[in-house]
Amino acid sequence: MIKIGHTVLSQRMMVDIILSELKDYGKALREDERIIFERMLKKALKKVGAISYTSSINVWAFILLSILLEHEKNESLAYGRIPERE
Repeated sequence: MIKIGHTVLSQRMMVDIILSELKDYGKALREDERIIFERMLKKALKKVGAISYTSSINVWAFILLSILLEHEKNESLAYGRIPERE
């Protein structure tokens, strides 16, 4: 998917490539695990703008951080540590 004249893939393209690889991994999981895994990836996609903003070559790290952030938010909401946003 390389176009002539482009020397570097955009952040969004890198995120899409990594998510494609992760989806292949998800296909190999058991059904119950796959459902949870797909939910995690969907939540990480909410942070694509922030990942692109970093202009970092460490896209993997930011995808993982996005998943962890969403997990921490859900856990904090479940235990009443932060107020729910409206």
